[in-house]
Amino acid sequence: MLVITNEEIESFLEMGPCVEALETAYRDLGNHDAVDLPRQDAVVTNPRPDAVYALKTMSGNLPSAGVAALRLNSDVVHWPVVNGAPRRVKIPLSQGDRYNGLVLLFSTDTGELLAMFNDGYVQKTRVGGSSGVAAKYLARKDAKVLGLLGTGWQATGQIEAMAAVRNLDLVKVFSPTKANRDEFARLYAKKLGIEVRAVASPEEAAEGAEILASATNSMVVTITPAMVRPGMHITSVRGSEIPLDVLKRVDRLVVNTHDPVQAHTARGWPSEIPEFENGDYSRPDIGVFDITAAPELKDVVAGTAPGRLSPNETTCFHNYKGLGLQFAAIGAILYREARARQLGLTVEDRYFSQSVHP
Repeated sequence: MLVITNEEIESFLEMGPCVEALETAYRDLGNHDAVDLPRQDAVVTNPRPDAVYALKTMSGNLPSAGVAALRLNSDVVHWPVVNGAPRRVKIPLSQGDRYNGLVLLFSTDTGELLAMFNDGYVQKTRVGGSSGVAAKYLARKDAKVLGLLGTGWQATGQIEAMAAVRNLDLVKVFSPTKANRDEFARLYAKKLGIEVRAVASPEEAAEGAEILASATNSMVVTITPAMVRPGMHITSVRGSEIPLDVLKRVDRLVVNTHDPVQAHTARGWPSEIPEFENGDYSRPDIGVFDITAAPELKDVVAGTAPGRLSPNETTCFHNYKGLGLQFAAIGAILYREARARQLGLTVEDRYFSQSVHP
């Protein structure tokens, strides 16, 4: 069994192959050749004020790649107000101020545990990569300008994925913190070899953009109806970023999944946890807007639902919930490449299997 770290993954994982692997996984899921189990969160009290402990799990089986994945997170979460708006923030409390997130990768041929790896680098890659798959089917083929809201971890995945599926000439990026957006622009202009321009407002980032992506941890709206233009493709990483007015305004809406996050809480907590008001667990318009009326990405990739049909269509990929299957798709790449490059720590299989019938 192979143990692989974020640092090792970052040294070789590239967005292009991940987008291709995710596209295959979505197609298999749409053709009923793969299985995804929705995310579940078990939420209990934590000694810190206004914080909770959450154990999160999600999984998926991808037989075409010969693997199944179980992703799990052990998190302490709170919702501080940053720049005047609440955000969902995990608190690094493990030794050395570190976070806890792992993926277990199993063989669907033998059932054995093949690998265990950090989920952090894969997390942003699978979210960005899925947005890239959607953009391949929903964005204009000649789209060259990306407007990006956010400069954090998830934003790096979005810009890399959009650059992987479209020949971008310009990225306009906004963050409330000037130093962050300036540094992000400098870094990605060098990395991608294109113009990346830091701008002073979300509206400026959206102006002239053919693709508009929001990748923040904001609990309030980041994309407004005034930003939406004919022919634009819109995407987000959180349900709270796109309001109902935008979802109803677009010509073609595609969602990552119809399955909601299943949150199981102690003390009947929904009224005390911001996520139940506007976030991963719910949104204020949940009873007004039927998200299940929109096709899932797997159906678009499998060809049972249409992608973009005309240049002037306004399209939206509402990437508001993740899939465990995404970790299987990218995990297969990680395991193969880590073995070929002789990376990771090999641990005897006997520590992860047993002779006793479970």
